[in-house]
Amino acid sequence: MTIVFQQTNRAKIILIAYVVLIWFLLVLGGSLLGTFVQYPLVFYLTVGGPVILFVAGYLLSDAFRRFVRSLVGDPWVITALQTYRVLGVSMAIEALRNTLPAVFGLPAGFGDLFIGVTALLAAASWSSGGRRGLAVFVLWNVLGLLDLLIAVSTGVLAAFTQSGPITMAPMRLYPLSLVPAFGVPLAFILHFTGLAQFWYLSRKEAASLESPHLQQHRATSDRPV
Repeated sequence: MTIVFQQTNRAKIILIAYVVLIWFLLVLGGSLLGTFVQYPLVFYLTVGGPVILFVAGYLLSDAFRRFVRSLVGDPWVITALQTYRVLGVSMAIEALRNTLPAVFGLPAGFGDLFIGVTALLAAASWSSGGRRGLAVFVLWNVLGLLDLLIAVSTGVLAAFTQSGPITMAPMRLYPLSLVPAFGVPLAFILHFTGLAQFWYLSRKEAASLESPHLQQHRATSDRPV
């Protein structure tokens, strides 16, 4: 199966790039100013808020879905972008240094490293256009989402169970706070969008292949006996 995609609009890309840049600067400011330490609720909203807003907008708004589809076009780019996930290995390093709980840092850090290292391979698999390549692309996105869910769940578990000198407190301090406050929601949005775009383009391609057969069948059935 070969999936055809539309070229993205450069003006939209520039707009989204500035939105993401402003988002990052706000998170960076909150991290540097210690806002996430003083106000934990702000930290949690920063982590989950963008994901909830994006998913809700995509599922509930036709206009937003059309905007995202026209912006993304070929998911190759948003897949390759996830090479930044290799930075998440910093959590595993901190866990090995006994700065973060191992139950959180090791799976989250090495999981991010794996997804980041394989991002370009997943992008290449998508570009192949074959069934196996597309299957690899879907599997990679599912594993990426699973990695994020494991990181969040083990982080919550460690926050409520770990005591003593090794706690989750560093994750709300600069620079580690940039990972959950910006990297995690961005990664979730990219994975969600990649899978959604795959589903949309696959259905579009299937419909285009099915239409001629339906038309031929209708023409045959309408012939007088």
